[in-house]
Formats: sequence, C-alpha cells, structure tokens
Amino acid sequence: MTLIPTLRRLPRAAGVAIAFLTGLLITSSISLMVKPLAPNRADRLLKSAKQRWCTYICNVLGVRIRQHGNLLPTSGLIVSNHISWLDIIVLGALGPFGFVSKYEVVEWPVVGYLASQTGTLFLRRGDRDSTRLIASDMTSRLRSGDYLVFFPEGTSTSGADVLRFHASLFQPALNAAVAVQAMGIAYRDAARTVVPFVGDDEFLPHLWQVMALPHITVDVFFCEPVTTGQTDRKALSELTHRQIVAALQLSTTPS
Repeated sequence: MTLIPTLRRLPRAAGVAIAFLTGLLITSSISLMVKPLAPNRADRLLKSAKQRWCTYICNVLGVRIRQHGNLLPTSGLIVSNHISWLDIIVLGALGPFGFVSKYEVVEWPVVGYLASQTGTLFLRRGDRDSTRLIASDMTSRLRSGDYLVFFPEGTSTSGADVLRFHASLFQPALNAAVAVQAMGIAYRDAARTVVPFVGDDEFLPHLWQVMALPHITVDVFFCEPVTTGQTDRKALSELTHRQIVAALQLSTTPS
C-alpha cells in the first residue's frame, strides 16, 4: 500500500528540485544583472518567470485547476480564503499576482528566497507597525498597476469554513481607488484532507505528503469585483467574505 505513493513521489521530488534550482538561477540572474540597470524591465521579467514557475510546479504535482469566472480586467486587490501554501502556487499560475504573506515564509528553504525576490510582501502577524508599513507598500503597488493577493483570515484553515476577515488590509484598495475581487479556493477529493497546511505543520514534510497524491483537483471561483468608491474597509471585508462563502456553497458566517 505504501509502495505506489513512494514511487509516485520520486519523479515529483526530482521535478520540484529542478524547479527550485531553476527558479533560484533565473530570479538571481534577473535580480543581480537586470534590476540594477532596468528595474521596471526586471519587475516584468520576474512576474512572468514567477507565473511560469508556478504553472510548472502545478504540472509536476498533478494539480488540475478548474477556474470559474474571470479575473478583474484592471489591477486591484484580490482577497481569498486560505487553506495551504499550495494556494499561492495555484493562484500564481493563474495571474501575475504579488502576494502578502506571513513573515515566517522567509525562513522556508528556497521558497522564502524565491518569494522575496519576486515581490512578496511579508507581514508580521499581530505587529501594528508591520501592518502599517505593509499597508503603505500595498497602496503604492496598487497605484502602480499591480494585482495583489492577500488572505484576510490571517491564517490557513481546513477549508471547511471561512473565518472572519480582518479588515485592516482592505484600506490600501480604498487609498488607491482600485476594485476588490473575492476569490474562493476549494480542494476536492483526497486533496481536501491532505493539502490543508494548518497548526504546527512544517513545509518540507507537508510537501512530501502532497507529492504522494495521484492528482490534486482545485476549484477557483472569481467573484464579482467590488468598486470601492462609496464604502469602507469593514463593509468590504464583510461583503467579500459573504461572496466567498456563497461561491464555496458553505453555510458559515463570520465568527
């Protein structure tokens, strides 16, 4: 019973290792050679490389993405429920997104470096100064035309419900006068129980478990974008929460 998952892991482990090494080489080359001379061009190259890298990782892990709805046509703030580190790979394959992530990701082997080199903003949870600085950076990035993704639950969950949204980081969308789009993520079949990355899980052991899955089916629901002209961050957080709950066909309410 254990032989097949083990054999399945081997080519995937090789593919992931190759992807990580390639990602390190490409991002380092762009950051060291292109960015000092042409920062805007380097940013475009890094965004493109990141999306291609995420697509490759999805292929290696056997991820099948079923997209429902469309990404908003102009830059804006994307908010999503959060289940796993794999969310970032899945979403990264769908668009040229920048992410707001927990600060602990910086310490993950290879992934932390790749994230830092491709425009991820790292938030220290519970630190008001960090939240203020990240909000300022988010406002600047949104005004410059970026798509930014953050997970307003503030933590990952099993996916069985959607926790109450923290409203503070909705403010940058108001400051930058850009639209907000809610996005729901749901893993299906065996992945529903294996993919969630919660509690005291560690990245590398969890990745090893994920590689044993024969395939991973994930539904991604793009909800109707919300304009921010006449609203506030609390109303935005509550509305987008309801949109995601409805898209995922859950019966939960913010707690």
